[in-house]
Order: sequence, then C-alpha cells, then structure tokens
Amino acid sequence: MAKFCINCGKELGDTDKVCSQCGTPVDGAAPAQATTVVAPARAQKSNGLALAGFIVSLVSTILCCGSFNVISLILSIVGAVKAKDCGGNGKGLAIAGIIISAIGLILLIVLTIFGYAAAIIEEAGYSY
Repeated sequence: MAKFCINCGKELGDTDKVCSQCGTPVDGAAPAQATTVVAPARAQKSNGLALAGFIVSLVSTILCCGSFNVISLILSIVGAVKAKDCGGNGKGLAIAGIIISAIGLILLIVLTIFGYAAAIIEEAGYSY
C-alpha cells in the first residue's frame, strides 16, 4: 500500500523519513533541520576624499591657512559627489568640510578687506 504525505499529498517511498517535496516528517520521524543561509556582508567603500576634505578644512580654518581652504573645498565637493558611489559613506563629512571651508574662505576675505582698509587709512595719515 502506497503512503502519501499528510501535508502536500506527494507519494512517499517505503524508507522515506521525510517528504522530499515539503520536508514534513513521516510517521513520527524527527523534523528536518532548517538551514539558514546568510549572505556575506558587502564591504562598504570608504570615501577618503570626504575625510581628507573635512580634515584639511578643519586644520586650515583653525590655523588660518586660507589657501588650503580652497583645496579642502574642492576635496569636500568631490567627496560629496563620490559619496553616491560609496553607498552614502562620507556624505556628512563632505558636507561638514564644505561648510567649514566656506566659513574659512569668508573669514579670509573679510580679514583681507579689513587689512587693506587699515593699510589705506594708515597710509593716508588718519589715526583710528
């Protein structure tokens, strides 16, 4: 007499302990162990340009090295564009680098204008 699976109805062999179709145990046999396959974690690409732009902008603003603010601004902008390719990695650092270097450039421009104004006033003989 043929046996059939109580779950899916597939015909079972005489020596089957589990159904080959659905894995249901036959006649009190231990249930088949389920295996979980875990996909390997994908390595995130690092965004070195964003990090470099942030560090250079921070250092150049603190040390008042205005010419490096231009370099940090360029690095940060390229890092922000590259963040899309890196899965968003480094986007925050790139934006922070853009903001810090922009503030540094504005400070450099303002201080330069005040310096020239003070030199012109002193050269004209006015006292302040």
